Amino acid sequence: MADQGNQQIENIIPWAVGRVALVTGAAVRVGKAIAATLHRRGFKVAIHYNASKSEAEAFSTELNSKREDTAIAIKADLSTNIAETSRRLVGAVVDKFGKLDLLVNSSAIYFATPIAETTEKQWDDLMTLNTKAPYFLIQAAAPYLKKSRGSVVNVADILGERPNPPFNVYCITKATMLMITKSLALELAPEVRVNSVLPGASIFPEDYDENLKKNWIAKTPLGLAKKGHEIGDTVVFLASPSASFMTGEGISPSGGRRIAL
Repeated sequence: MADQGNQQIENIIPWAVGRVALVTGAAVRVGKAIAATLHRRGFKVAIHYNASKSEAEAFSTELNSKREDTAIAIKADLSTNIAETSRRLVGAVVDKFGKLDLLVNSSAIYFATPIAETTEKQWDDLMTLNTKAPYFLIQAAAPYLKKSRGSVVNVADILGERPNPPFNVYCITKATMLMITKSLALELAPEVRVNSVLPGASIFPEDYDENLKKNWIAKTPLGLAKKGHEIGDTVVFLASPSASFMTGEGISPSGGRRIAL
């Protein structure tokens, strides 16, 4: 246990201590990896979830066991009454920690939509959670981020730049996320920086087809699948003073898959 504690201390970055991050979709997979990395570096983190209550609460308990009162799990359904839900979610974070320094829009859904079979509901579901919710979360967070001279990091995808049928609607949503990043970087400057990360496949679902997984890795120049912390480290960089002259940009921790798709 002592070694784990020392490792925790060694990973803390002085500039991050006391800063507050809201990470959406942070109970599982990529969002969880991002929140864990931010916390390990010194951030206080708000873990947003919708359906994954037990996972979010267990994760919050785990983080608080490492540093007391540095994590909270907050439920919010970002598919309905989005503007109001976003205001309530951001308000809950500020009520708990007193401020907000970083918003990470990580929550997203992903499924195939062959053009011959796509329904309006599938279109609406993907567009609502993957684009509309991040937009209105930024709207809700902007006043607090301006006060703290904070930033936004949007989790986009290399598929926002290169289509990958039959996931066409998902690709469209991630292309939209990149334009949200650029547009709001202009509008919120100079107080708030807005950047994005463009990962490829990361933390494959347990039921993901093994052949598809092997094919993806085989086409990745570095020959590896990410474990999630690589995306977290990129988010930390984009939120850091080292990236203070970056806004409207996108970084791709994809092992080279972005150029090899």
